[in-house]
Amino acid sequence: MTTMMGRLVLAALVLMPLLGGCGAPVNNFSPTVGPAGGANGPSDPSQRLAITYRFTLRVPNAEADALQQKHLAECKKLGCEVLNTSVDRANEGRITGRATIRIKPGSFDAFATILAAPPAEITARSRSAEDLNAPIRDVERRLEMKTVLRDRLTAMLRDQTAKTAADLITIEKELAQIQSDIEAATAQRDGLLTRTDTVRVEISYQGVASLWGGVDLSPIYQAVRAINQTVVYSISWLISTLAALVPWLPVIALIWWLSRRGIRSFRSRKP
Repeated sequence: MTTMMGRLVLAALVLMPLLGGCGAPVNNFSPTVGPAGGANGPSDPSQRLAITYRFTLRVPNAEADALQQKHLAECKKLGCEVLNTSVDRANEGRITGRATIRIKPGSFDAFATILAAPPAEITARSRSAEDLNAPIRDVERRLEMKTVLRDRLTAMLRDQTAKTAADLITIEKELAQIQSDIEAATAQRDGLLTRTDTVRVEISYQGVASLWGGVDLSPIYQAVRAINQTVVYSISWLISTLAALVPWLPVIALIWWLSRRGIRSFRSRKP
């Protein structure tokens, strides 16, 4: 009897969302406000674009680190979120860095002006967009169905009708699973909306080792460093060769002495 009751409960759980679709649709979500402040619903897919800007900055080598910190400080004043930063000082005397931030569309132009201010020079700039309207609409639909099912399970659990312990355990397990699904779907939806409500900016800093008259002299620096490195390698090879020959010096000296003695003996017998 208990098994039969459990099967009936599970069947009711499966059929309830289908039967509920015959009535008035339940909508627990209000229109989302997009970056421009307008309605960002399914009828307005243009407001659900994930925009990414990429900048490549050419900066003086000695100021690369300080300039990156300055940009991040100005970014925080504009209310942006810093996702990650990095600085690399081990690239042939150059300093390179990267930074990724999220900023509100209304503050993007001001931040772009800050990036272009001297001594930085923008050498490359690109823009890409990804339409997230379909993923957001799908997750909202799933979230709505899960919410309706959770409410019905809660009502069943609160119903005073006599239920067995097995029925209660089944309902509680289903309710816990549905609540977990709702939390996961909510986090997914919030992540997608964050991508559409903000602009992602990826910045690459390319430090210039030295400039003379606006000309990059780093190739000369690298060539001189290559010459020095070649001299070091040659001296290292010479030391290694001498270290390998030292144990054989007595043998070489003996062979040389025997050779000279043999030559002298041959010459003395020849007349």
